[in-house]
Amino acid sequence: MRDRYHKKTLHLMNSLLDFFLLMGVYFCAGGLRVVTPLLGLFSPIDIWYNLPVGILYAAIMVAVYGVQGGYRILRVRGAMRELVRVAVSNLVSFALAATVLYVFKLSQFSRMLLLYYYLFSVLIITVKRVLLRWAADRYIVSHDAGAQVLLIGSGVLAHRYYEAVLKDQKGVKYAGNLACKETPGLPRYLGKERDLLKVLQEHEIDRIIVAQDTQNTAEMRHLVAVAESRHISLSVVPIYSDFLSFRPEEAADSGLYTVDLKMTRTCDVMGVNIAVTNMTRTLSMIEEKLEEWRGKYICVANVHTTVTSYDDREYRNIQNQAVLALPDGGPLSSFSRKQGFGEARRVTGPDLMREILLISAEKGWRHYFYGSTQETLELLKKKLEERYPGVIIAGMMSPPFREMTPEEDVKAVEEINEAKPDFVWVGLGAPKQERWMASHEERVEALMIGVGAAFDYEAGNIRRAPMWMQKHNLEWLYRLIQDPKHLFKRYFSTNIRYLFWMWRR
Repeated sequence: MRDRYHKKTLHLMNSLLDFFLLMGVYFCAGGLRVVTPLLGLFSPIDIWYNLPVGILYAAIMVAVYGVQGGYRILRVRGAMRELVRVAVSNLVSFALAATVLYVFKLSQFSRMLLLYYYLFSVLIITVKRVLLRWAADRYIVSHDAGAQVLLIGSGVLAHRYYEAVLKDQKGVKYAGNLACKETPGLPRYLGKERDLLKVLQEHEIDRIIVAQDTQNTAEMRHLVAVAESRHISLSVVPIYSDFLSFRPEEAADSGLYTVDLKMTRTCDVMGVNIAVTNMTRTLSMIEEKLEEWRGKYICVANVHTTVTSYDDREYRNIQNQAVLALPDGGPLSSFSRKQGFGEARRVTGPDLMREILLISAEKGWRHYFYGSTQETLELLKKKLEERYPGVIIAGMMSPPFREMTPEEDVKAVEEINEAKPDFVWVGLGAPKQERWMASHEERVEALMIGVGAAFDYEAGNIRRAPMWMQKHNLEWLYRLIQDPKHLFKRYFSTNIRYLFWMWRR
């Protein structure tokens, strides 16, 4: 409890430091604008007149840094990469603040002041992070405060990991070695693998690395179970580490890759059990369990649906009773990674539908599309047949934009089942699509997947965000810019609630 209190205090102090730095940047930018006679006159009194807007910009920037995890970790991978990272974050912040000003018809900055404020804020925050990372490294070295790492293994792989990573590396401390017997070259022998629980009880261990030349499945399950019982991260060095290419679920230490192992495959986010997965793993699970999951459903969760579930017990139960609640929203997978699930990655509904359609022809899978308008479905069918040669479209249905009568519903289910689909893609929008899937569980004889706006994306009615925005979890911002009046209230209310929950958490 004391450690958690100290961490919250440090996070709060870090965010306050950013806020006051940004306010200092605002006054510097204002002073420079006063002496720049471009685009009209700007007097010192205008600096104070625009101060509330400057405070709004600074507060939103700090909130964006918090969502990105900037106050939970000190991760600076080079000054230039950090500069780009801050530049993107600040651009998002300015876009959000501008949206607030637009929706509420408030006054706006002078364009030159805005430019100065943006450039100076990017520079100052980048310098602050680099200096803070440098100070933290110096502190770790001087106080010997690195993470305590326990190494399991005795062969060539264990020796390589010890020499390359643990022996003289900054930021980590070698706590000792577990192996079947004491091994020359690996100091601090603490016992055999079966003694792991006893060692964890007697020593402060932050991370476990398994580097064994031969890996036994039963033994590995035991090690993972013990590590999870003590809430300690356990990673394994693959036997053929030299031949691996970098993947999101892996981390590289001095050229040696490690993969996080977990038995638990969900992370509790506001009461919703969000799947800890990535696209490759999700596709493998669906292919392996397709027959078993017939009549079941998959939810694609984002911040909006998660906050809605937090307030609505019935909707939360619907999410948790799904065979998978996939992290469509970037903040959900980011939260899972902060809880120690290093392999958690975003899996969006449109991407999942596209990936399954790409392999459907060779698998012989049949698809049914339920939702949207008849015009969109007709356009969707045409686009799918062009993009995915050989895809089998078993049927399509545009339900009425009202609650169906029991007779209509029975007829719709019969029509779907007569088409014998493997997948029923449901595009009704949240929370309607999740409620529909749950009410038709075991009635529809196919795997139902709620994919929101995926029909419109594939049909070309809505443009998806550029790839760089998708990779930086900014797709929501792209949609907000496209339709601010419709989406602002939803994003503003649910995102604020999520941020507040994160802060309390």
